[in-house]
Amino acid sequence: MIEPTGHIGPGPDEDFDASLFGEGHPVGLPVFEAKVGAHLRNRRKVNSPSQLLTLQELVKFKPSHERWRIAKDLVGLIRRGRAGESDESYFDKLRRETGRGKSESSTYGMANVDGHAVVLYAMNWDFFAGSLGVVSGEKFQAAADLAISKKLPFVSVYASSGVRQHENFAGLTQMTRMVEAIRHYKDKVSLPQVAVLLGNVWGGVSASAVSTADLILATSGTNFGFAGPHVIEAFEGSTVPTHSQSAEVNLLDRNIDVVLSDVDDLVWYLGAILSATNLPDRRHQLTRETSPMIRNVTSTDQRRLFSFGSVGIRGPRFDDSKGSVSRKPAPARLARASDRSDALVEQYQDLMTDANRIDLEFIVQYGFSDAVAVYNYVQEIDYKRYPAIVGAFAKIGDQPFVIVGTQPSYQLVGETVIKRPSNPGPEDFAFMERMLEMGERLRLPALFVTDTLGARPTLESERRGQSRAIARSILKGIDYSEPVISLVAGALGSGGGLATTPMADHVIMLEKAMAYVAEPRSAASILYKTPNPSRDQVKTTLSTMRSTAQDQLDLHLIDEVIPEDDNPFVTVERVHGAILRAYVELEGLSEKRLRDRRHERIRGLRAFKIIQE
Repeated sequence: MIEPTGHIGPGPDEDFDASLFGEGHPVGLPVFEAKVGAHLRNRRKVNSPSQLLTLQELVKFKPSHERWRIAKDLVGLIRRGRAGESDESYFDKLRRETGRGKSESSTYGMANVDGHAVVLYAMNWDFFAGSLGVVSGEKFQAAADLAISKKLPFVSVYASSGVRQHENFAGLTQMTRMVEAIRHYKDKVSLPQVAVLLGNVWGGVSASAVSTADLILATSGTNFGFAGPHVIEAFEGSTVPTHSQSAEVNLLDRNIDVVLSDVDDLVWYLGAILSATNLPDRRHQLTRETSPMIRNVTSTDQRRLFSFGSVGIRGPRFDDSKGSVSRKPAPARLARASDRSDALVEQYQDLMTDANRIDLEFIVQYGFSDAVAVYNYVQEIDYKRYPAIVGAFAKIGDQPFVIVGTQPSYQLVGETVIKRPSNPGPEDFAFMERMLEMGERLRLPALFVTDTLGARPTLESERRGQSRAIARSILKGIDYSEPVISLVAGALGSGGGLATTPMADHVIMLEKAMAYVAEPRSAASILYKTPNPSRDQVKTTLSTMRSTAQDQLDLHLIDEVIPEDDNPFVTVERVHGAILRAYVELEGLSEKRLRDRRHERIRGLRAFKIIQE
C-alpha cells in the first residue's frame, strides 16, 4: 500500500508549488506494480477438473472425437520402479488412466456462449496433469480447422503441467503445431482467438498456444508460467515466494489480460467480448445524421462519481462497486490567474489532479454502447490503481471499435478524489500492440486516448527496452490498416504520450488538454541546464512553449479542438459526436487512399517554415 503524500497539489487558496512538475512522475505517484499481500489474501484454491465441467455445462459443450488415443509407443520411455516395484512404460500408465475412464488430456467441439456459437478446445488436469502430447496437438489442430471451416470464434481452455515427458521431442513439437494452428486461424478468420487459464498452466503450453492468443483470460486461483516453482528453485537455489506466479501477479505484470472471479464471471465476460467485437461485415453504415448513442448523458449530477471498496483486484465490470463508498471529485478551481503564465500553470496542474476530467474508461462507458473492458483495476483502501495503458471494445450503433490508451488512477484523500496520471512502461506498450493486432485482424477502426506525463522514467524500464517499446508503438499506430482517431484527453507528455497518439488520420484535443516534448519542469531543467529549475523558470517555459490545444491547432499539428464543459457528461457527448463525424469521413476511403492520405499528413508535420538554400 502506498501511503498518501503530504503534497497533492494546490487548493483554491494555495500558491503554485513547482514541486508538482516532476520528471514525468508527480510527487507521491505510485506505479502499477506486481504486489502480493492484500490482493491475494482471499485468493481461492482451484479445482480445475470441476471448473471445466461447470464451464462445459454452462456453454452446452458438444465434444467431438473423444476416443482419439496413441496407437503405438514409438519412444519407449521407461520409469524404473523402486525396490519391489515394477518398471512402468508409457502404455502401462495409459492403461491405468483408461481404467479410470480417462482417454486423453484434451477435448474439443461446439459450444454456445451467450448466444454465440464457438469452437471450444479444453485441456483437463485430470489426465496426465493436462500434459501436452501428440493427441492433444491433433485435437487442437482439428479444433482450429473446425473454427476456420465454420468461421467461428475459437476459445481454448488450458490446465496443463507442460509437454508430456513420455513423448519426448514428438510431444515438444506440438508447441510449434499449436502456434501454427493459431496463426492459420488468424489468417483465415476475423474473429477472436481467446485463451482461458483454468488452473495451473506451465511449460510448453504457456509458451505456445496461450501466448499467441488474442486475449488471455484466467480465473482467480490460477497459476501461470513457463518454469514452475520447483524448476526455478533448482536453478536459482532459492525459494520462490508464495503466489509469485499466480494469475493475479501475472495480471499486474501484464502477462495475463483479465482475471475473472469464477466460471460464471468468465462465461459472462466471453459473451461480452464476442458481442462487442461481432459484426458480420465489419462495416455498419453510420452517417453524420446518426443519432448519438450515449449512456446517461442526461445525468443531473454534474460531477463524476468514484467508488472505493474493499481491497482486491476488481472488474472488469464497469459497475463493479458492491459494498463501496462513493465520492465526488473536488469542485473545479475558480480561475484566479493574474496573467497567462499563472493560468497555464493552473491548467497544467488541473490536468494532473482534477478527477472530474473525462478519461478513457469514462469515454468507453458513456460515449459508446456494448462496451467491454480488457483490464482489471486494483482497489486499495484509498486508491483505484489502473494499468498505465488499458484497452476496450465498444460500439457506436452496430460498428465496433478497438479503444486503447493511457488511463489515470484515482486516490481518495480525505473526502476528495485526486487524479494520478499514468506512466507506461515497456509491458504496457506491448499490451497496446497486442490489442491493435487483434483490432486490425478483426478490421476494427481504432480510437486512441492519451493522458500521460510520459513513459515511466526508471532504470528498470530502460533495461527492458523502453525506447524500443515506444518506437514500436508509434509504428504500430501509424501503420494500422483501419481508420485511426486519436484523442488527447489530458496531458500528452514526451515520446510516451506520442506513442499512444498516432498522428495518423484524425487528431483531436480537448480544449484544456496540453502537449509538450517534456513536462515543464524537465523542459526547464534542460533549457536552463540545472537539475532544479526555479519557479519562475518553470513558469516561463510553460508560458512560452505553445503547449495548449489551440496552439496545436494553429500550428496545423492537430485537426480539431473540442470545447469542454464543467459537466463531464456533456463533454463526453461532444467527444462522441467528434468520433462519429471523423469515422464517417474516414470510413468512406479505400485502404490505399487512407494510407496515401496518412502518408502525406505525416510528411507535413512540420509547423515551422523551412528555408532551403
